[in-house]
Amino acid sequence: MAVELWFPVPVMVTDVEPAVRDATRTKVLAYLDSERGKRDVPPSPAESVSTSYYNQKISVVEDAQLGELKEAVLRAGASFLQGMGIQPFPLEFERAWANVFPPGAQEHQHSHDGSYLSCSYYVEAPEKCGDLVFPDPIPARRAHRAFTNTHGAAYFLMPEVGFTPKAGKLVMFESWVEHYVGCNKSDQPRISLAFNLRRAR
Repeated sequence: MAVELWFPVPVMVTDVEPAVRDATRTKVLAYLDSERGKRDVPPSPAESVSTSYYNQKISVVEDAQLGELKEAVLRAGASFLQGMGIQPFPLEFERAWANVFPPGAQEHQHSHDGSYLSCSYYVEAPEKCGDLVFPDPIPARRAHRAFTNTHGAAYFLMPEVGFTPKAGKLVMFESWVEHYVGCNKSDQPRISLAFNLRRAR
């Protein structure tokens, strides 16, 4: 008798086209080096990361003119819906912000409740710069694994799953999924862009 998997957590990992990756990197680095970028991506009041998240009027997609990446993200969103078996519907950006993790920076566990899909896109991702980690979202199962000492690296037993950043990689997930960013143990900044998508109005 086969063991079946129920209540999966959908995650989509894809690489954008090299031309989009290169254009995005050039534009984002220029934006972050500009006076506007230095003003709009300040150190977080609550984390060790610099981010434009706290200013809801700022959209890194618009401010850095990331039209190529915007289209790639919307295409990925459509593919995500299709892969889940959801009748397609138009998506639009609700929020878009930049994150700069200097060496030693990390980000606590959180979710993006209220949006439909969320994603992280990596502009600069040096080795050992901190994985994007998704803990098992079922608390009862986490507690059961700890109590019975049945956690491990096997597919059914993993307490969390991490995705290693790579420049040009896009990781998309439903916005309710909790996640965190591990410590940047490299000697260079980790630069990512984060997006929340909603049903187009």
